[in-house]
Amino acid sequence: MPDMGWINLVKCSFGMFERRSLLPCGSCMVKYYDYGELPASCDCCSQSNRIFGQRLEDTVLFERKFGPRLAPLLVEQCVDFIRERGLDEEGLFRMPGQANLVKELQEAFDCGEKPLFDSNTDVHTVASLLKLYLRELPEPVIPFSKYEDFLTCAQLLAKDEEEGIQELGNQVNTLPLPNYNLLKYICKFLDQVQSHCNENKMSVQNLATVFGPNILRTKMEDPVTLME
Repeated sequence: MPDMGWINLVKCSFGMFERRSLLPCGSCMVKYYDYGELPASCDCCSQSNRIFGQRLEDTVLFERKFGPRLAPLLVEQCVDFIRERGLDEEGLFRMPGQANLVKELQEAFDCGEKPLFDSNTDVHTVASLLKLYLRELPEPVIPFSKYEDFLTCAQLLAKDEEEGIQELGNQVNTLPLPNYNLLKYICKFLDQVQSHCNENKMSVQNLATVFGPNILRTKMEDPVTLME
């Protein structure tokens, strides 16, 4: 006759495990913790799930589990919203959004949330959020090491457009794949924006003025360099 005492103990132990309240980490939703030891964030997400200020390649690697894409989820969400509701908005990307709401959305994305934009969301706020993401990349879409090469392309374009375009294509093809994909995604979107320039007043030149410093910049910024 088996000792029912230890059997019942094991059964009760497993029963306790089954009834135990497990909650997901609020940031990454991957690791689970007992209710009493739930942290604000865990080692799984503290470094990998922060979107703003995170390296582009790290974001791409982290989001790969959600399926293949050319741009980070945040960028896609902003672009999709602007395509749907903001292409004819005058001063798009030039008019500032609501600073407090931009900050709230930034913090929400950094905490692993996926805040939804609706009909009440201000288009300029979403546009400001997109620019903020690009501006806070530790290394811009065009890496620091390629700055001089792309600056040379700009100078060459002014002298010989055909040769400049060819060299620009060569330089673009040397970009790391995540950077290449994001640059392509943004440029296709901005081309769509400028096609509505009669309504939004955002010509190619205006868009270049706004996005240039967010896409191409040096490590040590100074006024002279920015003017170049």
